[in-house]
Amino acid sequence: MQSWTEIKKIENPTEEQQLEAVKLNWYAISLIQNPTENVQKAAFEQNVQAILYVNGGPCAVLVESFNSMDDESFGKAIAAEPNLLKFVNRPELLRAAIRADWKIIRKIDNASDELWAEAVRQNMDAFKLVRHPGEATLVAAIEHDWQIIQDVERPSAKMLVAAVKQDYHAYECLSIKCRTEEMQLAAVRADWRCIELVSRPSENVQMEAVKQNKVALRFIKNPAESVVTYCN
Repeated sequence: MQSWTEIKKIENPTEEQQLEAVKLNWYAISLIQNPTENVQKAAFEQNVQAILYVNGGPCAVLVESFNSMDDESFGKAIAAEPNLLKFVNRPELLRAAIRADWKIIRKIDNASDELWAEAVRQNMDAFKLVRHPGEATLVAAIEHDWQIIQDVERPSAKMLVAAVKQDYHAYECLSIKCRTEEMQLAAVRADWRCIELVSRPSENVQMEAVKQNKVALRFIKNPAESVVTYCN
């Protein structure tokens, strides 16, 4: 075979002929109908992008080989051809790609909340692209700017913790109906100073605060006897 394009003229080429063609040029895979597994692998070994040009779609072995790439090689491959993302079945690879370039998120169909969160952690601009952010994405955004919690109607404990860790006054952003014992406990665990902002904290909340720092007792108006005993 003088040229890899000759494979197109051969009716029902043998595996040997197919291999000869892809060895001359990996792109020959696009001219072969129903290439064998060995032929697909031979083309892929020359260029990862070959997986995109397998007529009828790549075999399972080829997809597995693609998903077994190391993070560095995978990152380079995706940077060169983002369309390869459609063959990814390992979430950790997608996260690696996003860490390398957060804008990749725009190329991922039906990206999960966790993947959007990864993009937001890399760059806050990603948050502007999310139509309906889930908890993980909102937590990532709040980690950048705690004041975002003010725009969340019913923030979760995880969101509150992310906000309080930056400024304990973030607790005051919670509506009265959201100031449940669960939320109070999460707040004082993140920063014991939140006890100062909790109105009539339960014994459990008081105890959690003083466990973090006994100085918290000074800010409890009517401490439970068990809390006082613990601090003495």
